[in-house]
Amino acid sequence: MTQCWSEGELRAFLDSELPPGDMRRVAAHWKECAGCRGSCAELEARAARLSIMLGALPEPAPVMQLPGLPRRGRASWRWTGGAVAAALALALLAIPRRTDRIVSSTPPPQAQATPAPPPVAVKPAIIRRVVPAKPKPQLEYYVKLDDEPIESGIVVRVSLDDGQLPADVILGPDGRARAIRLVNVFSGER
Repeated sequence: MTQCWSEGELRAFLDSELPPGDMRRVAAHWKECAGCRGSCAELEARAARLSIMLGALPEPAPVMQLPGLPRRGRASWRWTGGAVAAALALALLAIPRRTDRIVSSTPPPQAQATPAPPPVAVKPAIIRRVVPAKPKPQLEYYVKLDDEPIESGIVVRVSLDDGQLPADVILGPDGRARAIRLVNVFSGER
């Protein structure tokens, strides 16, 4: 006995929607397997009940066509054209006209003016704002893990304490960890 077919495949078998090769395999299996025959009988009973229920539904009401809007003739376009022309005419009237200026060649007579008082000297105000000095960032260097000097290496980001604590580790050419430093989660640096 081979493996049983799924409910969807059995439905497709009952509806003859499987490829011919699968139809033959399901038919051969169906003859041997009582479980699949029972599943097919249940699926056929469900399909019969569904067709009875669908047949009991009333016929849908015919779709009614909505009445069309009344057609407006060319009169509405005439009114629109007239409104646009009136708006253009009002806009042209609202634009100021260019006027020529007349310049006289002789300056107008001036009355004897009193001399203006000398300007008062004003000192500019100097505002000094004290800017607090920014604290210098403390550099946290790597902590050596052995006494040997580090000539070259690769920095690898690792997580300690179940991923809660990121750290950078320097691996030497031999693959051993040579130094470590903790890393701040928010800025990426300590």
